[in-house]
Amino acid sequence: MILLENISKEYPDGLLFSNVSFQIKNRMRIGLVGPNGSGKTTLLRLMLGSEHPDSGNIQVEKNLTIGYLPQDIIIGTKRTILNEVLEAFPEIRRIEHNMAELSAAIAKSPEDSKKLKKLGELQQQFDSVGGWDIDRNAKDILGGLGFEEDQFEKYMDTFSGGWRMRVALAGILLKNPDVLFLDEPTNHLDLDATIWLENFLAEWRGALVMISHDRQFLDQSVNNIVEIDQNKVILYKGNYSKYLEQKELRIEQQQAAYSNQQDMIAQTKRFIERFRYKNTKARQVQSKIKQLEKLELIEEPVQSRRKINLQIPQPARNPLKVALLKKVAKHFGAIEVYNDLNLEIERGQKIGLVGHNGAGKSTLLKLLAGAEAITAGNLIYGSNVDVAYFAQHQLEVLDPNLSVFENIQKVSSGKQESEIRSYLGSFLFPGDTIEKLVKVLSGGERSRLSLAKMLINPANLLLLDEPTNHLDMVSRDVVEAALKQFSGTIVCISHDRHFLNEITNITYEIGKGRVTVYNGNYDYYQWKKGVSGRVVDAVEEKAKGPSKKKSDYKERKKIANRIRVLERKIAETEEIAEGYKKELASPAIASDYEKIQKLLNQVKETEEQYFKYLEELEELQAI
Repeated sequence: MILLENISKEYPDGLLFSNVSFQIKNRMRIGLVGPNGSGKTTLLRLMLGSEHPDSGNIQVEKNLTIGYLPQDIIIGTKRTILNEVLEAFPEIRRIEHNMAELSAAIAKSPEDSKKLKKLGELQQQFDSVGGWDIDRNAKDILGGLGFEEDQFEKYMDTFSGGWRMRVALAGILLKNPDVLFLDEPTNHLDLDATIWLENFLAEWRGALVMISHDRQFLDQSVNNIVEIDQNKVILYKGNYSKYLEQKELRIEQQQAAYSNQQDMIAQTKRFIERFRYKNTKARQVQSKIKQLEKLELIEEPVQSRRKINLQIPQPARNPLKVALLKKVAKHFGAIEVYNDLNLEIERGQKIGLVGHNGAGKSTLLKLLAGAEAITAGNLIYGSNVDVAYFAQHQLEVLDPNLSVFENIQKVSSGKQESEIRSYLGSFLFPGDTIEKLVKVLSGGERSRLSLAKMLINPANLLLLDEPTNHLDMVSRDVVEAALKQFSGTIVCISHDRHFLNEITNITYEIGKGRVTVYNGNYDYYQWKKGVSGRVVDAVEEKAKGPSKKKSDYKERKKIANRIRVLERKIAETEEIAEGYKKELASPAIASDYEKIQKLLNQVKETEEQYFKYLEELEELQAI
């Protein structure tokens, strides 16, 4: 489908990669990974043809259809979001318009056989391109991405950038291209929408090339990893977890080869130095010198060097009760988000907030931070509790005209320059990079700097809203490791399930103005929900405790996801079959035997598929 041969790309500030060769075949699902700035988006654009390599060749199969979702925020339009999505099929809209005009003309002259024939041809075209199902499919995708039905007729430019990105993604998914290119698709999605997209891509039958820093999303969505790092591009078979295993093995082998070669070089040099001036050994010495000159040096693996260890300032001894919400209500005009909310947040708790979009997760975080006023009730902090809040718009608090160092120095409470330099180094700002102005930093660098600014002063309670957005894998590892060692209390929102599983020990499920508490991380929460979604009774939970291992409820989660997919597929096939049957009953096709036969075949195929789905569902429900 797409073949890359010896591709190289260089910018004025340095080489990105060289001699890149691999092929994207049908049904390959590739995750592009690597540090920020390594060239992932550039490689994506080279494959799309929007940029050109300095050397090498890219061959794209003729008539290949491509869908591309960039990182950039999508500009709003005056079309409704449903019509915006349907713009992915201008041909369908053209046929539909022509059909409407012809139908109006036939109503005035029903005996016009030419117009009737033309209408039949248009209907056949409309059917062949999936026109009858297009509206329903568009609505299903929009619903999966978090839109409510009453929003479908709202105008595109009334939505925020993140929601417009979802509309653009819906249009691409609806088009069903041969190859799908996605650049950080989950950055603007909440957890529910991320899981929906993950399930959608699990059913995807085309090729996929995706940049993402969400490990679990990559694990579920790709079967190949292309790593870009240190100007090299390496293709690994398998998902992200398999890639980590293979990479670790490759590094071990490379480290062993490097160490062996270094030992050999040292021994050879000792031989040369020892016998350099002995006539009897002159030939052997010259042979050893030539051997070293011709030697192809093995590079030391980067991962074998010192790992970065971020130490964030720890708070003083925390009080047992960090924060207390008593009979709290929060209303936005007529909209009641919370009524009579009672919560106790205690020392050592690391809480993950989950729930559907609009349930009130960010509102609860803002109430705890004092960024939103409480309508009624009381918020009481424990004695001497300091609060630090990282909001999704936290990047705006950075001064773009100051350097990285100056932004931190302003809030560092009199720390020495050496201390600030060391601290910024642990946030992956080494050496002279701390002199860069904020306005020239990438999104990932700004996000790292925002976290560094928030965490430099000790706080008992950290409130984090999507703290890992825009961070690459290395940065996430650094932040995760620091937060795991943090001795204070954390309340966070994240669509990154790996982050939630690594950091949190309590999960708050928010919905309908209520908070349900689960005493475990996200995987534990999913397991407690059970395969059928049944919540275990609180008394039963205390009495029995978790009786299965982590791997067991991960397997149950997979089964639950498949059951949801099957239930959706069964409903869809039922609806499709009913549509064909209604069309068969139409007097308009009573004499069109070819059409009737086609519809009968479609009914048969749909019903066969329906029973396959039903059998699989019954088998899973019996587990």
